Amino acid sequence: MIVVAVPFPYTGGGYRALLSIKEYKKRGINPFTVLPWGLSSQFTAQEKLFLLREGIRVHGSATLPRIFFFHFPLRRSLANFLVSEHPSMVKIAIDKSIAYNSHCVMSMHENLDAITTCLRISEVFSLKRIALLQLPPFYGDPQRLKSIEEARYLWLEAIEDFGMHASWRIIREIERGISRNVKRLLNGFDLILAVSKSISMEMGGEWSKKVVSLDPGVALSQEDMQLINNVLSRTREKGKIVVFGGRPSPEKGLIEALIAFREIRKNCGQDFKLAVTGRISGENLRKIRAFCDRLGIKDNVLFYGFLPREERLTIVAKSMVMLYPSHADAFPYAVLESLHLNTPVVAYDIPALRTYYSGLDGIALVKESDIEALAQKTIETIERKDIYTEEPKFTKSWNEIMDEEVALIKSQIKM
Repeated sequence: MIVVAVPFPYTGGGYRALLSIKEYKKRGINPFTVLPWGLSSQFTAQEKLFLLREGIRVHGSATLPRIFFFHFPLRRSLANFLVSEHPSMVKIAIDKSIAYNSHCVMSMHENLDAITTCLRISEVFSLKRIALLQLPPFYGDPQRLKSIEEARYLWLEAIEDFGMHASWRIIREIERGISRNVKRLLNGFDLILAVSKSISMEMGGEWSKKVVSLDPGVALSQEDMQLINNVLSRTREKGKIVVFGGRPSPEKGLIEALIAFREIRKNCGQDFKLAVTGRISGENLRKIRAFCDRLGIKDNVLFYGFLPREERLTIVAKSMVMLYPSHADAFPYAVLESLHLNTPVVAYDIPALRTYYSGLDGIALVKESDIEALAQKTIETIERKDIYTEEPKFTKSWNEIMDEEVALIKSQIKM
């Protein structure tokens, strides 16, 4: 089976793709990894070495026509729209002997580059196509879509990207056109899996019948639990730290977290720090730091960049609370890890969080986009100090999830 994936632990979706590929091998499926066009031109030697250490070889990649490498206004948005309209624009470079001997091709992400790369491979080599959705690829609820668009607009305002700010209405309409096209493209798949039932809920309408939900499709593996226990054994006490739980992006609510932290610091102490982990480009980091300076919190926000998993978990374990104002989620690893590390979480009340975490001790959900409530609930959580965190008790282990997933894949192909 060909798998189109970005199997790196930079995000929860990337980490799950990495784990899945390794598990497929144990269960009788030989996965051949192909990089989608969004990554192939940026694939580094360090990333190649990382995959080799994980026992994964890259057998192919996808690219777009050279015209999309030139800089012109709205280049990325226009490229995405044109590819969503015409997936045949995607060029595939792959070992043909592998492709012709494969039974199917699977996109391990909901991103446009992965979906269209998967479709193109399927068309060229006449393979069945499977999609694994790790986030909603589009939203059926207009209010949810509005909240996400407002978060993106807030990001542009915060980093003072005046060019994109001026083009916002055009960008928004292009993005909505891409979403309509993704709906059409997904209708051509033989099997659509989702790692959470909240994904089909977010997609709305008939998708609850079209999407097969692994409920849930995420759990901590034995290796994860061992790592968490090792971190806990070394963590003696919590510091005056609030950790931002998502990657630094508009959809994960970084700007809202920074605004909320200004109030948290004002009420809980000038020596409180906000820890932010995850990759962010140098230019965006410079602009975000300038925004922090305008908020008066520049010296209190620590940007760590991408960290090895154990180091990131150590920061979470030492934090008094996790701030998680995410607008786009399915089943967040970060929240699950935080609860196991005895760190309470304050998050937005979106379907993914409400479905799997609502009512648990150590979880506080506030109205989406209500930054004032986000700050106030975090302040209350810090002041209580002795909050008990309840570990979620799901009915399926990681091994059981993988058994179910592999069985569904095998049902589509002749093994």
